[in-house]
Amino acid sequence: MQKYYSAPSDLDPEINFSHDDNIFRIAGVSRPENVRATYEPAIKWLSDYKTELATGYSSINKDNHLTLQLDLEYFNSSSAIFLYDIVMIIRSMKEEGIPARINWAFDPADTDSLEAGEDLSILAEIEFNYIKRQE
Repeated sequence: MQKYYSAPSDLDPEINFSHDDNIFRIAGVSRPENVRATYEPAIKWLSDYKTELATGYSSINKDNHLTLQLDLEYFNSSSAIFLYDIVMIIRSMKEEGIPARINWAFDPADTDSLEAGEDLSILAEIEFNYIKRQE
């Protein structure tokens, strides 16, 4: 399966999903003009990857987790809906026994960035690891 990559712009985040290293990263700013066009291909790729994992192909194990890294400086409410969908796919993988974790990067000077991650974690009913961004 090919990795999925979408380059960042002033409005769009970088989305880099690579099964080679089991790190799926969404980073930067997310306020796209067409949020559906930005996130639907990534969601489809992740759903297809989940299906592929079900067939037994995987380098994921207890020592090599699948990691979703969310490192967003800003995201709008439209993006939040699609981020929730992505988190729910990771949650369903975890529920099916696939070792997975979600890392939420936040700016320690911006309490809203931490709270946004906590809110998403509560809403999706999955634990996040919170990582302070280096200044």
